[in-house]
Amino acid sequence: MPLAAPLATVAPKSMKPNLSEPRWDAVPWQDQFGVGHATIDADHKRLFELFNEFVAAVNANSADSDIQGVLSDLLDYTDTHFDREEGLMQAHAYPDFTTHKAMHDAFVRQLHDVNSALDAGGEKGAFVLGFLGKWLTGHILGVDKKLGAYLKERGVEE
Repeated sequence: MPLAAPLATVAPKSMKPNLSEPRWDAVPWQDQFGVGHATIDADHKRLFELFNEFVAAVNANSADSDIQGVLSDLLDYTDTHFDREEGLMQAHAYPDFTTHKAMHDAFVRQLHDVNSALDAGGEKGAFVLGFLGKWLTGHILGVDKKLGAYLKERGVEE
């Protein structure tokens, strides 16, 4: 009777990139990210803070549970912000509401999918960092600037 093969040891799952010294860049808030609406701008600043906390936690090689906690906070605040922004769009009959909301919905799905997959391997952490930073700045400088201009034209400041 042949001996059973030894069980392969499974490496613990981690959210950290599989690099010896990963260092990711924070994305500081810049005035150019302002859209001219106090509430939206305050939300965006908070999203940048949470993103940068996530970067700092990964760079500090924090415990996976700590990194997961920061990411969870970021996901929760993203949902809150999108709800608030979409409420403003609806209240002021924003003509691009459907397209803008679809972008939000797609982003939230991607974030939650990535969040669920993070423990599948550390390379997912690198993906999250790159994806979040690019989406956040790109979305604000693109579609949110248009929303800000629309609200300003209608005298909606807060």
